[in-house]
Amino acid sequence: VTVLTAHGYAPILSQGARGQSILSASVANKGSDAFITKSFFASSECDDINTPPSLSILLRSLDQLPSGSDIRGRFVDHSRVGSIANVAHDIGASPSGIPPLTPIAAHCLGHAFARMLQETFPEKDSLIVALGKDPRPHGSRLCDAFARGVESVQGVQVCYTGLATTPAMFEFCRSKKCDGAVMVTASHLPVDRNGLKFFTNQGGFDKKDLVKLVEYAKEQAQYWHDQGILPPTSGKDAVFCSEWVNHMPHYASTLKNAILNQVGVSSDKPLEGLKIVLNAGNGSGGFFNDVLKDLGADVKDSIWLEPDGEFPAGYVPNPESSTMIEESTRVCEMVNADIGILLDTDADRCGFVVPRVVNEDGTRSDYEALNRNRLIALLSVIFSESSPGCAIVTDSVTSEGLETFLQKDLGLQHVRYLKGYANVINKARELTESGAANAEMAIETSGHCAMKENDYLDDGTYTACKIVGLLSRISKENKSLLDLISNLTEMPEEGELRMELLDESLESTSEVFDFAALEIEQLCETIGSEEDPAIASWKIDTENLEGLRVRTGNGGFFMLRKSLHDPVISLQVEGTSRDEIRATVIDPLLKLFDSESRIGNALNLNALQAY
Repeated sequence: VTVLTAHGYAPILSQGARGQSILSASVANKGSDAFITKSFFASSECDDINTPPSLSILLRSLDQLPSGSDIRGRFVDHSRVGSIANVAHDIGASPSGIPPLTPIAAHCLGHAFARMLQETFPEKDSLIVALGKDPRPHGSRLCDAFARGVESVQGVQVCYTGLATTPAMFEFCRSKKCDGAVMVTASHLPVDRNGLKFFTNQGGFDKKDLVKLVEYAKEQAQYWHDQGILPPTSGKDAVFCSEWVNHMPHYASTLKNAILNQVGVSSDKPLEGLKIVLNAGNGSGGFFNDVLKDLGADVKDSIWLEPDGEFPAGYVPNPESSTMIEESTRVCEMVNADIGILLDTDADRCGFVVPRVVNEDGTRSDYEALNRNRLIALLSVIFSESSPGCAIVTDSVTSEGLETFLQKDLGLQHVRYLKGYANVINKARELTESGAANAEMAIETSGHCAMKENDYLDDGTYTACKIVGLLSRISKENKSLLDLISNLTEMPEEGELRMELLDESLESTSEVFDFAALEIEQLCETIGSEEDPAIASWKIDTENLEGLRVRTGNGGFFMLRKSLHDPVISLQVEGTSRDEIRATVIDPLLKLFDSESRIGNALNLNALQAY
C-alpha cells in the first residue's frame, strides 16, 4: 500500500501490534561473529539454521554494525532495484575487515528505531523523528533510506534538518522539537565511512538499546527478503521525509546563551577584543563561527568553514590529529590569535591551540595544543570554582599527573573509568543520581566532554563555550590559559602502540591479552627478587578498572588494553623520554613476549620493535 505525500509515494507496511510487521518473525543468526569474507559469501547453500545465504550475509552485516553506542561501517552502495541477493553480492565484493553500511541496512534500522520510539512513548499516537547528517556525500543516500524506514511504521514521521551536528540532535529532542533524533555521521573516521547516532529526550542510545535496535532491523531485513524486492528509494541526493526543517538556528542560540552565562557580563558583545581562529575542517561545525562573531569576536581568520564531505583541507577533522593541530597553530601564530578552536566532523569533540606567552603589549607566542590531560585539567579548574569538591569522571588512560592535579591542587574527586564516551557519561550520571558523588563532568582524553549542567550531552561546541568564556574573563590580565594549569605535571613523551593479532581473531585477542596480563602481573609480584633494574619500579595500579595499568616510576605508566571491536591489543605509554620508555617499558615487554610463544607468535610486534 502506498500513500501520496508532498515528496512522492511512500510505502505503509502491513502492521500488527504497533510498529511490528505481521509479515516477519525474529531472525536470530547464531553463527560466527567473525565478519563476512568472500569465502563465507561463496560457502554452502544453507547455514546451520537454514537461512538462505544472501539473507544470512545481510543479517550478519547488521550484527557487525554496532560500535560502542553508535552504528558504524564503511558505506557500501547497492542498486536501487533488485533483491537482497543483489545487496549480498555488493557486500561480498566490498573490502573485508570493516562492516558494510548499506542503504538497505539504514532502511531496516530506521524501521527499527521507529518501533522503539513507539515502545518508549506508548501514550502518543504520532511521533516525529529529526534526522540530520554531516557533509559526507553518501549521507543523503543513507538519510533517504533511513527516513523511508522510519515512515514505513504508521504514525511516525521524519523531519529532515539536513546538515547538522550530533549534539544539536539531542537538543532538538530536549527542546521538544521531536521525539527522537538521529545523526548520520562517521565523525573523524575516513571519508568512506559513515554511521548513525540515536537520541531521545533521555539522551543517547547505549549498547543495550543497540542490541534491540539491530534485532528489530534484522526482522525487517527478513521481511524484504521474503518480498523479493528492495524498498523504494529516492533519486540522487534526494531525501524522503514529511517535512524539511532548519532547526540549527535554535541550537546556535543555545550556544550564544551559554557563552553569555560563562562570561557573566551584561554586554551583548562579550567577546569583543578577542581574536579567535575556528578550524571546522570542512565538517558540520562551521556555523559556530557565526555564533562567535555575533558575540563580538574577531573571527575573520578562521579556516575550513565550508562543509565539504571531500574534506579539501586534506584531513578529516579530528582535534587529536597532529596535522589539524599544526595547521591551526600556524594560523594562530600568523594572526596573533587569542585562541584556536578545533572541531571534529560532527562537532561533538573539540581541542584548542593557545599561546604559552601573553605579553603586556598584546603580542602572543609559543602556541601549544590544549587537549587531552591539559583540557581536562583546565575545565576542572572552572568546576573547582563553581562546584568545589565535585567529581570529574575520565577515561582510563589519563595521566598520573592529572590525578595528582585534580585531587591535591584542586581538591576534586577523580573517578577514572572505562574508555569510551558512553561509559564515562553513564558513570557520571550514575554517581550523581545515586548521590555517591556530584559528577559535574565526564570527559575522555579524546575530547568527548559532557557536563551535568548540559544534561550530560557530549558537545564540542558547548565545551568551547566554557573555555572561551573563561578566556574572556581573564583576557585583561595578560595571562595564558596554560598559566591556570601550571602545576599539572606532564610527561614529555606519550603515545599509543597498537599490536595486531596475526590471525585477525577477536577470540585470540582476548586469549592473548589475558595471558600477557597474567605474565606481567606475575612479573610484578617477583620484582623484589628480580635482577633486571629496568622493571624495578613496576607497580600494578590496583584501582584501575580497564585492562592492566602499571606505574613505572617518575610519574610514568603503561597500560595494556584489548579492543572490543578489532583484533588489536593497545599499549599506552607515558614517560620522561623516549629512551626511558624504551628501557623501562618497551624492551622488558619485548623480552617477555618473545619468551612466551603464545604471545610472541600471535602478535605483530612491529610497533614496539620500531619504537
